Amino acid sequence: MPRLTKNYFLNFFGGEPLLSFNLIEKITAFQEVENIKFNKNANYSITTNGRLLTEKIIQFLNAHRFSVVLSFDGLAQDAQKKKGSFRRSVSIIKELLNCSNIELEVNSVFTPMTVDLISESMKFIIALDVPKIHLALSTIEPWDSSSLKKFKKEMIKLKEILLSHYKRKGDIPVTNFREGQRKGIFYCAGGKDRLAIAPEGGIWGCHLFPDYFKGKENSPEYQKFNFGTLDNFIKNYKNIYRQISSSYAQLSMDNFYTSKMRCFLCSELENCAICPINASFSGVPLGNIPSYACEIQKIKIREKESFRKEIQNIFRKIEKRKGIKTP
Repeated sequence: MPRLTKNYFLNFFGGEPLLSFNLIEKITAFQEVENIKFNKNANYSITTNGRLLTEKIIQFLNAHRFSVVLSFDGLAQDAQKKKGSFRRSVSIIKELLNCSNIELEVNSVFTPMTVDLISESMKFIIALDVPKIHLALSTIEPWDSSSLKKFKKEMIKLKEILLSHYKRKGDIPVTNFREGQRKGIFYCAGGKDRLAIAPEGGIWGCHLFPDYFKGKENSPEYQKFNFGTLDNFIKNYKNIYRQISSSYAQLSMDNFYTSKMRCFLCSELENCAICPINASFSGVPLGNIPSYACEIQKIKIREKESFRKEIQNIFRKIEKRKGIKTP
């Protein structure tokens, strides 16, 4: 606790973290006491599929001002998740939106099999008045040329949906299309301003690393990225952190590569951001970006840039109507 920043974030991930809700209650209660003792402020969040949410749990999340990231794949939900979970998820979204202290974000994941449901799914979720929606793509399975073409068409359709929504409401609910950070070389934040505790007690740079290294405990890479057990880390955190964090420091876009070229040679280097662990779940070595993942990023970048230009045109038309001269 003394080494945390004054305003820190405590995030519960899974699997499904609500399988251990009693533990979440205990941790939150402990943190509340420690926050007073050390003059800290916790920002709690949880990522869940929502199946185990009950009225009691929702009240708890609301009371402690949790941010809730709900996994919901829109019209692809029943195809990718448990049959019948679509209706249940919609009901949960409405309940969470009625909680004044819960900040809701929906995370929607699509695969090559469900790519043609993206735009209509986003349209449906937007109509529920969800303030933040993150569009994610699973790249574990390869995307062929047909899937990539479908994805491009869906992004163009989604762009038009968002432009229409923006003209009516003045906001952009799909976070992928928001302004975002300035151009620059993306680096994995794992091990820099965050750490994750795995279920077995190991310390990692982020919550994705334990799953990636499952079954690879004897590999040299495992030793490079694992901070050891929580008890050992607490006792000797200065030396351990200095040694292991240097490996995480190498996880930046300029150090990644595809089968065609090194990423630092790409003209889109400063616009691109790919999670190296997510890319490696497809079976490639850490730092290797599958060619289809690279093409997906290029499509995203192009359509976002096109969308931002359209937004600027809307501003210009508004200013022209008001008689304001644009520089």
